[in-house]
Amino acid sequence: MPPPQRADARRNYARILAVAGEAVAAKGADASLDDIAKKAGVGPGTLYRHFPTRQHLLDAVFHDRIVRLRDEAARLLDEEPDPVTALATWLRAFIRHLQQYRGLSDALKAIYDHEDQLMIESRDLLRWSVGELLSRARAAGRVRPDIDASDLLRLGHGAGMVCEPDAEGDARAERFVSLLVDGLTVRTATNP
Repeated sequence: MPPPQRADARRNYARILAVAGEAVAAKGADASLDDIAKKAGVGPGTLYRHFPTRQHLLDAVFHDRIVRLRDEAARLLDEEPDPVTALATWLRAFIRHLQQYRGLSDALKAIYDHEDQLMIESRDLLRWSVGELLSRARAAGRVRPDIDASDLLRLGHGAGMVCEPDAEGDARAERFVSLLVDGLTVRTATNP
């Protein structure tokens, strides 16, 4: 078992990861590692101690973003009383993630197959996220019983892939979320 990191090493790791996430969102998987180190306020040696290769850094950024989506689902389950609103809010976050990190997702798909541990873990976290939100909405009788987590992830993925990360893409993504939610919501006499 490796020794625990010092507090400054943990801060450096977190800063590098945050800056790398922004850089990858802005410039894709080819973002400059030297620029990331400078913006994070660390030297290249510190960056490479934490992330020996570009791939290690990209993996960490990808995993961090998926964990954030899981955390958002958990927050919505705790704080949003309306299950359909919670589901729609999470779908917006998922589509926004896909818009911003399209280049990262493509770079990782080119390297890993669907059986790689990073991909399996990420897929499981996403399925848990949308599955829990969907289960709550289904238990409340608010969504169709024939929709499942994989369906929603695929639909959200499709929406995210066709929406550019700009104002027009954001508006299109919002429309897609509205259409998705409208299509999965149960119609009642009081909710036509």
